[in-house]
Amino acid sequence: MRWTLKALSLTIIVTSVLLACSRPAARDEVVGTYAMNAGKAHDTLVIYSNGVYVRRYTSPGALTVTDSGRWTWDKVGEEERLTFEKFIPRWHDEPSRRVSKVPGFWSAKPERNWRGEITIPVERDLGWAYVRLKG
Repeated sequence: MRWTLKALSLTIIVTSVLLACSRPAARDEVVGTYAMNAGKAHDTLVIYSNGVYVRRYTSPGALTVTDSGRWTWDKVGEEERLTFEKFIPRWHDEPSRRVSKVPGFWSAKPERNWRGEITIPVERDLGWAYVRLKG
């Protein structure tokens, strides 16, 4: 029993340290293709180096919706953020139905997690994020 408690404590500590080991992603790291890691919809986001993005969102049983616009890399205080113009946060369609369909601005803080993946957090409390695909 005593050994099991020590092993459990060590596991919790190591896991906490690894989860805390993320760092902000750099501008040149965010270019690529991403997929949403949660939800029932097929949600992909392609970020091009020329400042353009294209997003394809397909809810189960529905047609694919394609959104596109420009993105910028902005410094807000000491924090660097990725900002999308003409963006509709369609992921809200799944957990709740309270989102506007009017395009606007969405600002996010891309990260490189402890596994080396580039992610764009969407709903931190739910663990939702766009994760850059390899290749």
